[in-house]
Formats: sequence, structure tokens, C-alpha cells
Amino acid sequence: MIKKIFLTLFASTILISCVKERDLSQNTVIAHITIQPDGLHPFNDNSTIRSYIFNYTQKTLIKLDIESLEYIPSLVKNMPAASADNLSFEYEIKQGVLWDDGTELNAEDVAFSVKLMLCPLTNNAQIRSNYSTVIKSIELDPSNPMKFTMHAQNVHWDNKFIFSELYMVQKSLWDPNGILDNVTFSDLLSENFKETEILSDFFNSYNNADNSYKPNLLVGLGAYQVTQWEASQYITIEKKENWWGAEGVSVYNKAYPDKIIFKIITEDASSYLALKNQEIDVTTRIGTVKLMKLQEREYFNNNYDSDFLDQYSFSYMGLNMKPDGIKQKPFFVDQKVRRAMAYLIPVDEIIEVMMHGKGSRQASLISPLKSTYNDTLKLIPLDIEKAKELLTQAGWVDTDEDNIRDKMINGVKIPFSFKLSYMSSPISKEIVLMIKESLYKAGIVAEPTPMDFTLFYKNAMDHNFDGMMGGWGGSASYSNPMQLWHTSSWVTKGSNFCGFGDAESDALIEAANLTLDPEVHNNAILKLQAKVYEDQPYVFLYATKRKFAIHKRFNNRGMYNERPGVMLQNLHLKPEFSSKNLAPTNGQ
Repeated sequence: MIKKIFLTLFASTILISCVKERDLSQNTVIAHITIQPDGLHPFNDNSTIRSYIFNYTQKTLIKLDIESLEYIPSLVKNMPAASADNLSFEYEIKQGVLWDDGTELNAEDVAFSVKLMLCPLTNNAQIRSNYSTVIKSIELDPSNPMKFTMHAQNVHWDNKFIFSELYMVQKSLWDPNGILDNVTFSDLLSENFKETEILSDFFNSYNNADNSYKPNLLVGLGAYQVTQWEASQYITIEKKENWWGAEGVSVYNKAYPDKIIFKIITEDASSYLALKNQEIDVTTRIGTVKLMKLQEREYFNNNYDSDFLDQYSFSYMGLNMKPDGIKQKPFFVDQKVRRAMAYLIPVDEIIEVMMHGKGSRQASLISPLKSTYNDTLKLIPLDIEKAKELLTQAGWVDTDEDNIRDKMINGVKIPFSFKLSYMSSPISKEIVLMIKESLYKAGIVAEPTPMDFTLFYKNAMDHNFDGMMGGWGGSASYSNPMQLWHTSSWVTKGSNFCGFGDAESDALIEAANLTLDPEVHNNAILKLQAKVYEDQPYVFLYATKRKFAIHKRFNNRGMYNERPGVMLQNLHLKPEFSSKNLAPTNGQ
């Protein structure tokens, strides 16, 4: 064991030493990420790292302002004008928003982008329902190519803000032959959508993995272009020459760094050394203990601003409520068993030991930072005896005295031994081992099953798991529960991984969405939280604090609760650094 630790630290030191002569006068931001994104496809990929990078390479029509937490226009002149019945919303695109080939963004690009998002042939089942339940059609203004009207399916809480996370793509680039011109919005939204050979060929090309990974294909309206992607090492984006938004006054059009490198460092020890040697400029993903240790060092505080801030994300253990009964056994089909699991997870101990108290608990799917959080729901404490009682009531008992509970299911005795999937990382491993130890006290065996993000996410969408350790990145904005909690999102292999829901919960989601009355909306959201709490598809674990470190060689070092936490494009190299060739400190 000592040899393994020594070799790991030695390898980490060598890795850092290879680049220790970094020139800090270069106007390049090196931002730390812990995993590479699942891809950078404009619609098909869905990881938080993808969204992080898209802040700088892509643009949406409107966006949530990171400071005011209000929606603001981005590519349009103003927030949309709503009709009297709140079913139609008029937009006008700003003049001078240019694609990389110099052509201007127009309403046809918007209509094309929406068609791609809505089409059943796009590989985006995990998020499509957020848009297909809101958008009915896009009507172009025949007299002005910059104007269009979004017609909504119904009055909906999200109608006015639906374009805040829908990235614009260029019609003439992706569809030069006008294949989708002959496909109407009603065709795309029809339950009887017909796939033709022409459409099949188009989407086979559009969904191709090259459009997720090849830098020359990862294009957008943002100030930066992906120029390099070395798998599991780094992704480089570089500022475009003569970018259309360079003269804009919006902070989101600032692009001070010439280059941003997203450096993938998976091991906490390596990210610690990278900060110690000033080899990264920004992190929001270093481990809690390592950052606390660095904050005790004068040299670190001389070079970096750092802090811990609350965020809207949360971690959970997901329990498969609808297993196939063959590959996945019915461990968690009974609500009593799922509630027993909640009593068995040592959440407070995990927060104290693994996060040194830099985290908080929540009882539901809504962040406690939001006014719609249901604070009547009580946190479920660690209670081994209560869990044992519930398991026994559910028919899981130790009949052969081997310390493992079992149950006769369809004439076969099944021991309560399930696979607990998680994305491989040292911290995740330690948390899973803590959970495993606690579960065994009640006669349950959890088999830790680590895997990379791609396999983990595929298994989740395919419902190919027993239990899973997951997390969702949240926002101050309204998070449409359709994606995670509606039954249709399980059927279509969306993000309802666990199979939660029934007619009652679906009705609550629709009640929350299909209204503009704050009281009706809030009451439905409160009841939905209570429903999820009672059915226990997730064991809600904790919301970690976002960990910040930003190098002081830059101005504009703002830190925010709202994602992504830091505006990398706004980091402005100080004159005293840009005029010198500075060597990093040795940490002494």
C-alpha cells in the first residue's frame, strides 16, 4: 500500500513538473475540470461539463443573468412580447449576430434549431420533453427575416423563458439542402411521426459522434472556438478573430482571455499540486479537504482568491423502481424498502467526514436556496433499527442466518445483494464504502460498481442498474420537473432513470407547468415534493458547496452561487502580469 501511494504521488509530481515553467504573462486561462464532457454536440449531449464549456462557444436567445438571477435578452433585442392569451411570443433578433462564415443569424436558424430539438430522431430524449411540451410552432415574419413568433402548446410557466438553454445552430451549415424545410412542426410533434429514408439519412449524419468530438465541427455563436481535444487530458478553446460580439457592452460578450484550456485532472492530489504550483488558474471542482489545506498556506492565499459557496446542485442515490426482473432484480419496488434505504444512509457522517462540513442536506428535489422548497419535509435520520423493521415488514428477512436478508420472489430465494453504480473517483469510492458498511448492519450487501461517465449515463438512461449514485446540476431558474419526474420521461428513456411517477404525480407536474398563477404553481410544486418524498425514488444526500480558487493575476474574479460559478471569459489579465515573464513559486 505504501508503495502504491508513493508511486501515485511520484507520478503526480512528475506530471506537474513537466509544465512547471509556465509563463504567467500569457493571456491564457487554465480551468480545472475533473472529467471530460460526454460530448459537445449542440443537442445530444447533456453533462454539466458540456454546459460549462458551452458558456463560451455557444449562444442562446435569452439567458439567466448570473448576478441578478433575472432573464435578460442575449441574441434578441428584448425579452419577448406576449399575446393577451399568453400563447404567442414575438421576438426580434439583433442585427449583426454573425456565424463564422459571416452570414447573419436569422429567424430561419431559430426555426431550424427548434425543429432539431423537437424531432424524435435527434438523440436527445433526456431533454426533449422540456421543449415538446411547451413549443407548438415557430412562425416566421414574411416581411422581416429577423422576427418570429413562438406559438405555445398551452399556457405554461416556462413559455417566456423556453429559449434560455436552447443553443442556436446554423441552418445553412447543418442542412444546406433544406431537408427539414419539408417537415412541419405538427409532423414533429405528432404521435404518428413518420421516419422517411431521407430523414433517416439526415439524422444518422447529424447524430454522428464526430459532431460531438471533432473540434472543426464544434461550432457556435460564442466568442471561442474549440481547437483541440485530447481525450482525458484537455480541451482548448481559442478566441475568434473579428468576433461579431467583441464591441458589445454586455459582460457576456467580454472575451478577455486569448485562450481557455479546460484541463482534466481527476485525482485530488494532482489538482492540489497544480494549484500549489500555479499550473491552473481556476477551479470550482477541487476537493474540500485539499482546498481547506491550501487555504492554510500563505503562498496560496498570496496567489489565489478562494471560497466555499452554496450551489443549487444535489447528489442522490437512485433506486430502480421498475426493474426488468431478470437482469435487475426487484429489490426496490416496495416503498418500505426504499424508505429503509433512506434510514440506512449515513448522510450526516458523509458530510462531516468527506466534506468537513462543507455541505448541506435537503429533503426534496428543490434546493433549499429557493423559495419553493418544501420545508415541512423532515430530513430522514440514520436509524438502523427503523430500517430493519421496514425491511422485515416488506418480507426481507435472514432465513438462513448468513447475515444477509433474502426473500422468495416468484419461487426463487433472492439474497439482498445489489450493485451500486457510481462514477469512478476516489471521493465517490470512499462515500460508497461508507454506505456499504452502513447497509450491511441491516443485512444488505451493496456491491460497489465503478464506471466511467459514458457507461454510467448510458446505463442510467437504459434503466440498467439496481442502485446508482448520481447528481444533478441545478440553477436558480425554474427547473421543469418534466425531465426528471414525469412518467413519459421514463418511457422515452429520458432522465427519469428510476421509474418514478403515476397519474397523481404527472398531474401535479402539469398543474405546476400549465399555469401563470404563482399560487397554483407553487402549491403544485410543494405537493410534488411531498409525493417524491413519500415514494422515495431517490435518497437525497447532500448539496456540496462549490469550491472556488481563482488566480489573482486576473481582475474580475467574481464568484457566484449560480452556475457556472465563474465567468471565465471575463477574467482580465492584470497589466503587471502581461508585461512580465513570471515564474511560478515553488510553494516554499
